[in-house]
Amino acid sequence: METQQQPTENQNKASQGNTYMKSAMTFGLITGILLVIYTLLLYMTDNYVSKNTILGLLQWVILTGCLYYGIKTYRDQYSEGYITYGRSLGLGVLISVFAGVIVGIFTYLLYTVIDPDLLDKTIKVAQEEMLKTGMSEEQVETATEMQRTFTSPTVMLFSSVLSLAFIGTIISLIVSIFTKNEKPIFNQ
Repeated sequence: METQQQPTENQNKASQGNTYMKSAMTFGLITGILLVIYTLLLYMTDNYVSKNTILGLLQWVILTGCLYYGIKTYRDQYSEGYITYGRSLGLGVLISVFAGVIVGIFTYLLYTVIDPDLLDKTIKVAQEEMLKTGMSEEQVETATEMQRTFTSPTVMLFSSVLSLAFIGTIISLIVSIFTKNEKPIFNQ
C-alpha cells in the first residue's frame, strides 16, 4: 500500500506562485479584451476622438471592476480565502500590466492598420479644442508638433502599457483595501 506524501511547504509555495502568475495573466487578458471591446465600441460610434469625460471614465470603471473580480477570485479559489494587502496589490499591478500589453497592441493596430488616418483626426480635434481656449495659431502649431512626436503608434503602444500599469497601481492600492483578508495569527 502506497502512502500519499504531503506536499512540502516549498511545493505549496511554488504551486501558489504558479497560480498567482496564471491568474494575473488570465485576468489581464480578460481585462485587456474588455477594454479593447469598449474602445472598439467608442471607435465605431465615433466617440473615440471625442472629449466626453463620462465615456473616458467608464474605461477606468471597467478596469476597477476587473481588478476587484480578479483579485477576489484568486483569493477565494487559490489562496484559501486569504490574501495580504501586498500580494493583492501585486496581483492588481500584474493584471494591469498584462491588460496594458493587450490594449497597447490593439492601439498600435488601430492607428497603423485599422485606421491610419485616426492620428490626424485626433490631432485635428485637439487643435480645435486649443483654438477654442484662446490659443494663437502659432501656439497651436507648436503644441501640435510636440503632440506628433509623442503620438506615433509605437510610442502609443508603450504609453498604453505604462499608463495602464500606473493607473492600475493606483486603483489596486484602493481595491486591495477591500480584497485583503489576512490569515489570523493563531491559525498559522
